[in-house]
Order: sequence, then structure tokens, then C-alpha cells
Amino acid sequence: MNNFSLYTFRLYHYLLTTRDTLEYAIRRDHSIEVYNSRKNILTSNLEEGQPFGDFLKNNGETGEKIKEKVQEFIKNLYSEESTILIPSGETVRVDVAQIVSLYDMTVGLTETLRDIVYQYLKYGLENKDAAIDPMILQLVDADEKMYRTVLAMLIMRSFEESFAEFQKVMAESQGKPTPQSNFIVQNELVQYKRYLGFSRAHARCTDNETLDLLDDVNKVIEMSEGKRQRPNNRNFKDIFDELNNKLNELTAKHEANWKAIYQKVVQEATKPKAEGEAPVNNESN
Repeated sequence: MNNFSLYTFRLYHYLLTTRDTLEYAIRRDHSIEVYNSRKNILTSNLEEGQPFGDFLKNNGETGEKIKEKVQEFIKNLYSEESTILIPSGETVRVDVAQIVSLYDMTVGLTETLRDIVYQYLKYGLENKDAAIDPMILQLVDADEKMYRTVLAMLIMRSFEESFAEFQKVMAESQGKPTPQSNFIVQNELVQYKRYLGFSRAHARCTDNETLDLLDDVNKVIEMSEGKRQRPNNRNFKDIFDELNNKLNELTAKHEANWKAIYQKVVQEATKPKAEGEAPVNNESN
């Protein structure tokens, strides 16, 4: 694997670490060891001499803005000031009441970093002196499909919970909007819809299997808004269950494919360099 491909892979690894923050939206125990590892990667790679740190330095005002965004992300999620992710002994406690904020910060920054990686892929395809390794292209393509379905799967779980709470509140008020129902709509349901729409608009994958399922997600949201009829007037639980099963299945398929490619790339990237080979450079920013 040539230096440009290694450099691009290290930028991709920063993207991977950032998007893995979505894991904290899953209600289970979270290891402090994994949390500290992510924190270290996100923080240390901002320094000059690291691929991402050098990218930021070499891109002037744009780089500075991205750096500020990353530092804000770290401050709000991976620092002692965070009220969302809170280390507690051997685990990390997640304030589920702020899960919308977790999505908000992670979805936006992930897309910014993904744009950077694709910028390098484009350069590597158009310039013979860079010659991006095909494995890197395959890896990012596999990650793209997996990320879109993982994000949809996680957000739809949150959406379903909020929608169930909304229905309960509306039933108690005999169908009349209340401050509580309005809060759920504006601060939760509308936001979840926005993140999903943002992701769908930025999706670069072109396979029908992934895109059709993402479109099905939007259809279910439209049903919840009363903008689309429910097939055979099915109840929402059945509709959500069917969609979640599809998302779980496709996510598992995409993850298995991504993992196989990722392991191959890691093996190639960690091979000892031949004697006299130049170190990874960062001139093509």
C-alpha cells in the first residue's frame, strides 16, 4: 500500500472513530476502555505531524473551522465537561435525555469528515502519482452503506420511542395538542426526521438495496405524520417492527462485508515498510 493510500486510511480512521460515537445511542453497558481509546484518538490526531492535524493546518480558514467543530465535539462528549457521556468506574453512563444532542453533534461532524475522505479518494483516482489503493475504495464504499443503515436503525429506534410517548400523551388529552405533545414533536420527532433526511441527501451509495430501505424509512415517518396511508390500516407497532427487522438484517449484512474488508486493509497498512521507503506524506491537501 503506497503512502497516499496509508495517509487516506488514517484520515478514514478518524472518521470511523467519530461515527462510532453513535454506539452510545444503544442502551447497554459501555466500556470505559473503549471510551478512553476514542477520546485519545480524537484528541491526539488534532496535533501537527498527524495526517488529520496536518490536513487542518494546510487548509487555512476552512481547516480552522473544522478544527473548532471537532474540539467542540470532544468538549461536549469526551471531556470532563460532558453531561451526555459520563465515565463511571469501568463503564460510561449515557444521559438518554440528551440523545438528540448526541445525534446532532455526531451526524453533522461525521458528514464533514466523510466529505474530506471522499476528497482524497477523488484526488487518488484522478492523479497517477497518488494512485489510491483499490482496497481503500472498497473500504469506504462498504462503510458508506453500513453507516447509512446503522444511523437509520438507531434513529428509528429513538423515533419509535418518542412517537409512542406522543401517542400516549395525545390519548390522555383526547387528541388535543398539549405543551408536552408539542415538545415531543418539535424537540424529538422533527429532529430525528431532520437527521435522517440529512443523511439520505448526502448518501453516496447507489445500490438499490440500501437506498430503497432508506426510502422506506421516510415512508414510515410520513405515515406517522399522517401524510401517507398505512397499508391495510396496519397498526404502527407492526409497521415499526417490520421496518426495524429490515434495518437490522441489512445492517448486519453491510457490517459483515465492511469488517472483512477493514481487516484486510489493517493487515496491509500495518505491514513493515520496505527499507528506504519514504514515510507517509501529507502534501496532497
